[in-house]
Amino acid sequence: MFAALTLLIAVAGCSSSSLPDAPSERIAAAKAAAQSAEDTVADFVPRDEVERRHQIPTGNLLPCSSGKQWSGNTTLQLVRRYDADRLVDTVARKAARAGFTVERDVSRSGTPRLSVTNNAGVSLLFGVWNQGTVVNIDSFSMCFSLPTGFSPHPSY
Repeated sequence: MFAALTLLIAVAGCSSSSLPDAPSERIAAAKAAAQSAEDTVADFVPRDEVERRHQIPTGNLLPCSSGKQWSGNTTLQLVRRYDADRLVDTVARKAARAGFTVERDVSRSGTPRLSVTNNAGVSLLFGVWNQGTVVNIDSFSMCFSLPTGFSPHPSY
């Protein structure tokens, strides 16, 4: 199942026609789209259950089927231990109502997790860690091309 999820992330939203032409602007737009999707899904966790929220300010460019994709992360420290199945079900329901494509599976350690994809091709991996005390959201922007000869920085 995880291999299928990785393939989904690699091919989701491979059209970059809606992104700006300039490479730095293209990367910034992909980053903004991914971080916005992180924010949206993080907001599906009940606010009174979140003690602290942290979105990393920079992420990395990863290879994908048609070029690159920006990858980032948001974590939520919960105020108490939360039932992972219940939280994953809550987020899955809210994400589906918001128009995301949602796929649920189980990690190797047996905890439930979600693959959430929006209509712009941004994919997120949502999981509950540390015995139900931390939510982890990894993001992967839509795939986009960069001009030949453009050397991207290690992180953006």
